[in-house]
Amino acid sequence: MTTTLESLRTLLGRVADAGRAEGRPVYLVGGLLRDAVLGRPLPSPARVNVDVAVPSEALAFARRLADRLGGTYICLDESQPTARIVFTSSSGRVELDCAEFRGRTIEEDLSRRDFTVNAFAVVLERWCRDPHWAAHLLDPLGGRRDAERGLLRACFPKTFEDDPVRILRAFRFAAGLGWHLDPAMLPLISAVAPRLAGVSGERVRDELLAIFQTDAAAPALRSLEQLGVLGRLFPELAPGRGLDQGTYHHLDVLGHELETVAQGDRMLRDFAEFSEELRAPMAAYCAVEPVEGRSRKALIKLAGLFHDVGKPATKRVKPDGDIWFLGHEHFGAELVGAPLERLRLANRETAMVEQLVRSHLRPGHLSREVQLTARAVFRFFRDLGEDGPACLLVWWADRMATRGPSSNVDQIDQQRARLEELLRAYFLKPEEAVAPPKLLDGRQLMQALGLPPGPVIGRLLQAVQEAQAEGRVAGVEDALRVAREELERTR
Repeated sequence: MTTTLESLRTLLGRVADAGRAEGRPVYLVGGLLRDAVLGRPLPSPARVNVDVAVPSEALAFARRLADRLGGTYICLDESQPTARIVFTSSSGRVELDCAEFRGRTIEEDLSRRDFTVNAFAVVLERWCRDPHWAAHLLDPLGGRRDAERGLLRACFPKTFEDDPVRILRAFRFAAGLGWHLDPAMLPLISAVAPRLAGVSGERVRDELLAIFQTDAAAPALRSLEQLGVLGRLFPELAPGRGLDQGTYHHLDVLGHELETVAQGDRMLRDFAEFSEELRAPMAAYCAVEPVEGRSRKALIKLAGLFHDVGKPATKRVKPDGDIWFLGHEHFGAELVGAPLERLRLANRETAMVEQLVRSHLRPGHLSREVQLTARAVFRFFRDLGEDGPACLLVWWADRMATRGPSSNVDQIDQQRARLEELLRAYFLKPEEAVAPPKLLDGRQLMQALGLPPGPVIGRLLQAVQEAQAEGRVAGVEDALRVAREELERTR
């Protein structure tokens, strides 16, 4: 589904008509207007977000709009009256956020917004119906000029004090749009960083995952680290700062975790380093949203940031000077639960990130095998399920972040070949290698072997599927034979 600019103008024209009928001015503000001023296309035709501002009674007006236009009303904030109306149709989804002026006039409202690039407005009806609408832009702070220069500048000195989450929003804009921050904002950010602890986890989560969704998450995270923000958000990462990992690594633990995110940025941008036949299915896989608006791509990079969080507590130095972190992946999977809970991630997202941290070494073990057996491939995806490809990508980002210029090119080529072998199994031949079609169900197996219901049935069916993946089962009789053999073996 896609929303065209023409269909969007039609819908918003009806919003403008509703405002005019009530004698209420409605102004277009925010990202859609900014992109229109810069001549950019709709950023996501399938899901468009529109911001409008009205002088007063925003919640009541939004509720009437929802009833009148057939949308779904959601109250976002009663203290700073803001509501969302969701319109869904065959042409896409439009989220209309309606906010009340911060101040008596639209000019006062604009002066109290976060950044100048978000501080211009135009009458909504004019944007919808006047081809020369740009000549009537209200721009009291010079935001249009800043947007054209790619400069992110605060509307007023207390912008971060008013709302500390704007710190993350600044880096989200910088990462997503390729803009640079006004240096005058940096001391303001450092001063307010401690107050981020008081911001709701949901708001931090949304801004942070939006950063991970971009292709420049690592530069944003490195800047947040330098400004003291990352440590405030995730004190669990602080013990890795400056922690030596020995000669095999070229960075300390925290530096390596940030470099892993950088490798994720590079790798997930266009999947160019992988064989052409894998690129499209990998891109589609990473675009999947376990929770609406939050993709696997973002969660893979989040797991990359935390994949070695268990290392500081498990570091051991042997008499010969070698450094080991035995079991760090399992301890890390336990440690990462606390920051994920603070971010208010959904259960499915939390389980995925914990699984990726726990299993991020496993593909490396497989990559060292002389030959990758069908059984090893099947068991990997049996255990990881749909998180299998994500685990492979976290491992590969980790691997590429490990040695930097000291990497052995031949070894990397060999490991990449193993990586692609596993990815091909999942994406290109799943019925052969990952999830062979069932030849028997539990009822048939119980009847044929005279067994009662119980966990043994699941174990036998799993043994049959594994034998199928290995090519040892061609039909029902073979499947029953394997089940009998497994039953005898485990009795």
